[in-house]
Amino acid sequence: MKLERLKVATAAMSCFVMFAGAACSNDANPNTGAPEASPSPTPAEPDPVCPLTGLDIPGSVEVDRPAVAVKIENSPQARPQSGLDTADIVFEEVVEGGITRFMAIYHCGDSEKVGPVRSARFDDPKIAKPFTDVIAFSGSNDIVEKELDKQKIISIDEDTPGAPLFRDPPGVLEVHNLFGDTLKIRDIAEGEKASPPTPLLDFGDEPVGGKPAKKVTLNFTSSIAIEYKWKGGAWKRFEEGAPFMVDSGEQISVPNVLVQEVRVDNSTSIFDVAGNPSPDIELEGKGRAFLFRDGQVIKGAWETGKDGIPSFKTKDGDEFVFAPGQIWIELVPSKKGSVKGAFSYK
Repeated sequence: MKLERLKVATAAMSCFVMFAGAACSNDANPNTGAPEASPSPTPAEPDPVCPLTGLDIPGSVEVDRPAVAVKIENSPQARPQSGLDTADIVFEEVVEGGITRFMAIYHCGDSEKVGPVRSARFDDPKIAKPFTDVIAFSGSNDIVEKELDKQKIISIDEDTPGAPLFRDPPGVLEVHNLFGDTLKIRDIAEGEKASPPTPLLDFGDEPVGGKPAKKVTLNFTSSIAIEYKWKGGAWKRFEEGAPFMVDSGEQISVPNVLVQEVRVDNSTSIFDVAGNPSPDIELEGKGRAFLFRDGQVIKGAWETGKDGIPSFKTKDGDEFVFAPGQIWIELVPSKKGSVKGAFSYK
């Protein structure tokens, strides 16, 4: 018995001497007798993506730079617009007289010519604030200006130094010829210490549970029909039966169309120069939401609390998952307010 113990001790000492401190192949966990487990490798951090599109960050873009919003006209005289195709997110809202107007938000995207730029509205801070605190526009009334100041919006207009907004052609003061340069707008925003956008949306592969959809029809008013048709792997936009083009010669074609039904009432205090009441959009609360992507529709609901941050969830309570790429968010009037819209798909 003493001999056997001596053999074991000698073998252990030989292992220590031969490997100069390296573990022997028959080392065991002293507590369990099992071989020691190798530590699991630390998983690699995923590469950062653009927070408003889910796409890879362009090499020239710093992800912590601020996003900027630009108000863009959508009357027939303003078409074809510039820069809508390079925005990260585009909101569409109804304004006086039943026409719509866009708020284009640029973070990873940019354009040296965006427009025509038009005036701000009372609801613009509510729309923009979850994504940016910078809005470029062509003017506003006293009530709107007070709301912009109250919401701490960095307001940029034609009188802002640095020429972030410009006339094309130069020197001509015309309603539809004011444009913006998002690079110059952002330079001013960075000088004002504007904040970068917070990631609020999820991006990924096509989720399960969607239903086929090939055509979306929106009526902000009964007289104007806007359509999106799923063709060639994208939602192509049409307005009044015609392809909706931008000045690059391309039709607006996007991977995501989000329809957000909202209550809209006529304002009792804000009117345009023709006496038309300004629509008042209710964005605090909840309502129906529909995400169109990959030729399908995902049904759900939106909800926004007093902090102004929206969430979009399926009927099962899961977050909407957007396809990587541009998002057009359609703030369509519901049946609840005095301004009524309509929405259908098939």
